[in-house]
Amino acid sequence: MRRYIAWFIGMLTITATTAMAANFVKQNVGAPGGWAGTIAGTELNGTLYTVEATGSLYATTPANGAWTRVGKADFANVVFLFAVGESLVAIEKDGSLYLIQPQDGSWRRSGPAGGWANTVAGAVLGQTLYTVENSGTLYASDPSAGTWRQVGGPDFAAVKQLFAVGNRLVSIEKSGNLYLINPADGSWERTGDFAAWEQATAGVALGQVLYTAEQDGALVATDTASGTRVPVGAGFAGVQFLFLPRNLLCGLDANGNFFHAASQGDAPAASAPAPTATPEQPALSTAEDEAQNDPARAGALTFQFMGQWVGDTAPLEQDPEFLKQKEAAPEMVQQVLALMQGMKMSVTLDGVTMEVMGEKAGPFGYSVIAAHDDILVIETQDGPKAGVRSRLTFRDARHVQVEELTPAGRAMFFKKP
Repeated sequence: MRRYIAWFIGMLTITATTAMAANFVKQNVGAPGGWAGTIAGTELNGTLYTVEATGSLYATTPANGAWTRVGKADFANVVFLFAVGESLVAIEKDGSLYLIQPQDGSWRRSGPAGGWANTVAGAVLGQTLYTVENSGTLYASDPSAGTWRQVGGPDFAAVKQLFAVGNRLVSIEKSGNLYLINPADGSWERTGDFAAWEQATAGVALGQVLYTAEQDGALVATDTASGTRVPVGAGFAGVQFLFLPRNLLCGLDANGNFFHAASQGDAPAASAPAPTATPEQPALSTAEDEAQNDPARAGALTFQFMGQWVGDTAPLEQDPEFLKQKEAAPEMVQQVLALMQGMKMSVTLDGVTMEVMGEKAGPFGYSVIAAHDDILVIETQDGPKAGVRSRLTFRDARHVQVEELTPAGRAMFFKKP
């Protein structure tokens, strides 16, 4: 369920940026050149961890670029750094794999010395580390146990970069071709135009969308399912690492600068100094709703909320901005509309059950926080969104807008069939 929701969010991100090809620009954060000499990096629980050529491990807070050194300078031989579970996983030059505790930098070797020799690329999907060796062999490893197994045949000798995108692996080959790989058996298929990713220097995935920084400075968002590429930014030449901690697109460039990918509307004027932090927007408050709470109305609206709902695209199609985006990229917007139309929501006393593309999740329990007029505020009690409040606005007896009261403030529309 979560992978389809993430894909849906990613598709909306692409759609929203299509009408403005250069929507994102680099906005440096923190000390200029403060990450010079970085040789490997990853994200774990919202914190960036990077290793410098000196062997030092650093933890960086993405919002403001503040960093601290972790442990001793023991990591000069690290080539790849990943996050698996609650540990950092390093592969060193000799092919040995190490588990690193992010709290204090303590480490231990896992598996045989040199067990991951000749690794050229890797990615983490769930709790499994997938690596490709220069022989072309793909391996699935359990880092904590230090074990591995071969996946498929030796078909991957040309792989340059490997990513976990949605529920599968995606590789960019030396030729610039993009391949979708089934992690279960190593079967693969090419997608998109030939050599379209030849200039990609760094990448990161959100749902099924792959963001790549390219040699010509473009930031490109790719719908990996179709191979559709959409330019979403400019000025990203020299980027060596991209990260997405808590959906904040950021990275490091060749000059050792840490940056956010900021929308042009939010970026400072050329003459203004770059800010040292990009604060999150506060979640929408329920104080006014609770002040107007009407228990009788809460009961009536809760009863109205019960039943079967399906995705409603009509409010979007009446939005002038959405219509502009639809004109700019009709095929991509149509995919988003089709996904919304296929969404189902079932509400009972046991909770809310969601269905997306045939996959169900729930029921997730909820409690009523407040109600007044045509508004009902609920709080999810369990599941991946436990503690999240949502404001339900009933446009009429058969149409409702569901808005998460989070900094992102995403809203979705449903109707009774």
